[in-house]
Amino acid sequence: MAMYALGMSALQDVIAFEKTKVKQVAYADDLSGAGKLQDLSHWWGLIQANGPTIGYTPNAAKSFLIVKPEHYDGAVNIFSGSGVVVTKEGQRHLGAVIGTEEYKKEYVGEKVSEWVHEVDVLSARAQDRASRSLRGIHAWPATSVELRHTHHPGHQPSPQTAGGIYKEHFIPSVTEISRPGE
Repeated sequence: MAMYALGMSALQDVIAFEKTKVKQVAYADDLSGAGKLQDLSHWWGLIQANGPTIGYTPNAAKSFLIVKPEHYDGAVNIFSGSGVVVTKEGQRHLGAVIGTEEYKKEYVGEKVSEWVHEVDVLSARAQDRASRSLRGIHAWPATSVELRHTHHPGHQPSPQTAGGIYKEHFIPSVTEISRPGE
């Protein structure tokens, strides 16, 4: 891993902002850049040319260029033949999402639905085995619900989904306490 880090620092020198005018972030083997289309095209070319020599192989099919709708046609033209996927809707990025408000709502809605399903399954199993479910709860990423919502300040989760599933199903199943009226 140390050798890979050294190689990545050499690549970072080649694609530095001062040389490419692309603002960038690197996390492990993920590189992200933001800037003007021509600058991004040059940056991508440098990554393709210099990455493999240090063991970093860029994968165009997993590379997404997220652009504003008014820049979409230009981006498709500039990046044609590169294999980079150009989108004006959005894409997930390191556990979050970048794109239009509609895309963000769709993405977050899918995540919340997955969490609701997971808690529902856990609740159903907990009805018969409450204490074992409590011991196993650490395996479910409950805190990710709160953490991920902090990354989407404009999104307000529906109480009938994430919060409601805890209150209506999970807590009663692990505590063996019924809601009033049952």
